[in-house]
Amino acid sequence: MTPRRLPWLELAWTRLPPLAGRGVHAVLLHGTPGVGKKGLALDFAEALLCTSKRADGHGCGECGECRLVATFSHPGLRWVLPQALAERLLPQASDDADEAGEPAPADAGEGEGKSPRASREIRVDQVRALSDFLGIAAFRGGHRVVVIAPAEAMNAVAANTLLKILEEPPPATMFVLVSDSLDDVLPTIRSRCVLVRVPAPPWADALGWLRGQGVEDAESRLAEAGGAPMGILDQETVDERRRLDPGLREALLELLARGAASTAADVVAAVPREVAVGPAIRLFQRWGWDLLGERMAQRVRYHPGHKRALTTLARAVDPPRLVDWLATLDEAQAVSEHPLNARLAVEQALLGYLDAMQGAAASR
Repeated sequence: MTPRRLPWLELAWTRLPPLAGRGVHAVLLHGTPGVGKKGLALDFAEALLCTSKRADGHGCGECGECRLVATFSHPGLRWVLPQALAERLLPQASDDADEAGEPAPADAGEGEGKSPRASREIRVDQVRALSDFLGIAAFRGGHRVVVIAPAEAMNAVAANTLLKILEEPPPATMFVLVSDSLDDVLPTIRSRCVLVRVPAPPWADALGWLRGQGVEDAESRLAEAGGAPMGILDQETVDERRRLDPGLREALLELLARGAASTAADVVAAVPREVAVGPAIRLFQRWGWDLLGERMAQRVRYHPGHKRALTTLARAVDPPRLVDWLATLDEAQAVSEHPLNARLAVEQALLGYLDAMQGAAASR
């Protein structure tokens, strides 16, 4: 379950209750991944459905409506999520629904079941299923709330199907869309929503909150996550196939820090047979961005603990070669969920880094 009532979200929160009072029917929460937008969406849904709101507009958390929202069983609340996100965000709700023989609250899609390769797309049948939900009277005569996250995960047909619903919205219904990438949301959908930007938390607030959650090495992990604390908690809960082993992470960072001094043999020795490709490529991308940031602006964002090595490497790196390597990482990340050979994919990414660094050294 996603954490809620995060302290740094209060400024964004103050914009939401007045929107409901003005009769707005669709809100799009957007901002950097990992800042707590889904928790904010759940807070808003609770407030809309609560029968005893607090003075600040939040739900009371105690009435029957709030208790139903907290257990993801409120008849007036519908989640539309990719199956992969539904399994991670709402596991208990999905399990309970499966046992009852009813659709999961997250509308994960028919006939897919739980799988390590669950869909990351919101499909058209999930959006069409909203017709049944919207076609019945609101529970106890109150609101209906539809949360769609992330909005950019809708395929083209699904997005256009939602657009038709938004063009003629049913009464007493609020659509709450959540997006990590506003530019990737269909423009006509954006135009029918009130946009609410959710900012990243101040560093001190995020760090203090993570430490309060018992996260080890919170400062360095927050730096690596780019200041987005919720992404760190997400990594705590993902399955082993998508997690980078801490020992391997350190070994890869050590290899990257050696730059042109590393060899192909070092790469082969460092990469095990079983490796999480996506997190490994993401680690390489952030290292590359730090190298480029240090070279161009003397700024390290993701790996402040390796500032000295990055500064040394940045003096020698050829920016065009580094940019070319980062482009190959984008391509590798696009297929990281289904690599033909996980070990080979990571080795090729590292060998590309060595080529870039050694080529730069040879050209000097």
